[in-house]
Amino acid sequence: MSTRRRNEYKLHYFNMKGRGELARLIMAYAKVPYDDIRYENADWLQHKDRMPNGQLPVLEWKGQLLPQSLAIARFLAHRHNLAGTDEWQWAKIDAMTDTINDTFGEARPIFMAGEDEGKKKEAVDSFLKNAIEPLFKRLDKMLEDNGSDFLIGNQCSLADLALFSCYDFAAGLCGDRLPKCQHVAALHARVGQIPAIKNWVEKRPATPF
Repeated sequence: MSTRRRNEYKLHYFNMKGRGELARLIMAYAKVPYDDIRYENADWLQHKDRMPNGQLPVLEWKGQLLPQSLAIARFLAHRHNLAGTDEWQWAKIDAMTDTINDTFGEARPIFMAGEDEGKKKEAVDSFLKNAIEPLFKRLDKMLEDNGSDFLIGNQCSLADLALFSCYDFAAGLCGDRLPKCQHVAALHARVGQIPAIKNWVEKRPATPF
């Protein structure tokens, strides 16, 4: 009798994109099967105590638990050919990924506003003006100057997937108000047309943010 092979990875996160989506994009890109374990807020408290730091996301691998979204992303990037071609290129990819990831923290006031639509609008306006516009404009200029299809080097890396995730996240919050940065938009479209990424985006659960 055949037995179902267990997936190597289990990703624990809430039923949303957020800080868990970068790991999902990496595993989609690498065509790695994994258990996508999603928690609703009402169920989370039952599982919180077993998670390192009592937080998500957490990657489970060979019975071990790894917390922190960027630690997870770096681990997966090194294992699945998204870490550049040498140590210096990886350092630049790593720095760029950190820079892009900082935008998630800048969005926190939006979620803290609750049902207060006035405060939420102010928080979205601030997020767009102080986080997204400066970042996208810097990256747009960098892509124009580099003349490359990707942020670092000549192949897709963790940084490109981080930007793809950030772009989607920002679009979910700001809609069509995103700054008109043609090189950033083109990179987002380019990554989105990678067959494995395109397939994931089409089939992933429809969730906010």
